[in-house]
Amino acid sequence: MRLTRPSRRTAAVAAVLTLGFAGGTVLAVGLADGEQPAAATGSPDPVAAATAAPPHVEEAQPTLPPEGVALPTPSSDVHVVIPALDVDLPVLPLSPRNGTINPPTLTAAYWLDPYGDPVGSAEQADNTLYLAAHSTGTGEYGFDPLMESDGGGSTLGAGDVIEVSTPQGTVDYTVERTERYAKGELPGATEVWEAHPGRLVLITCFQRGGGRASTENLVVFAES
Repeated sequence: MRLTRPSRRTAAVAAVLTLGFAGGTVLAVGLADGEQPAAATGSPDPVAAATAAPPHVEEAQPTLPPEGVALPTPSSDVHVVIPALDVDLPVLPLSPRNGTINPPTLTAAYWLDPYGDPVGSAEQADNTLYLAAHSTGTGEYGFDPLMESDGGGSTLGAGDVIEVSTPQGTVDYTVERTERYAKGELPGATEVWEAHPGRLVLITCFQRGGGRASTENLVVFAES
């Protein structure tokens, strides 16, 4: 079930990400490593969801596999594809648990419920679609390709295309801009959490390169 909301209602944040991965990054919060999210079976009241207070955020410490060992990739009929970066990730639903968020794998992206769901056409959208994924600074996982290897900036720019495909169809989103937010700023960034049908927002940690600990989140804004 997808949520319906006033087209421009501002969300204070029902799910905010802080990433911290010993010199790398991760979206924070309290799911056990390797635990798979359950598919959403219902949605809370849309107005309550749009005005929920920011959640408590805990640091998560995912473990990278030994060199040469490949992590499994979850199966999903929803994918996010960024042709310019050769990115193709399965996308699964993720609901905050106890007010916290933590994508349980490094090899997938997750759409945040109770915000917008992936849809088959832009006309079906009723809210912003948020996709969150880990980054590690290794260039191998999740949204790692969204950052330049030297930590100089994002590899995505205005005009790049992000595709979100579902069994019902594919929606193309055009990148408008990327922004970096100091950790702790994201919950109060109202421009990020506006309910805006037809908008896509990607969120991960910004990797600074050279093994330095991440101090910022990278947010990508795109429109269908």
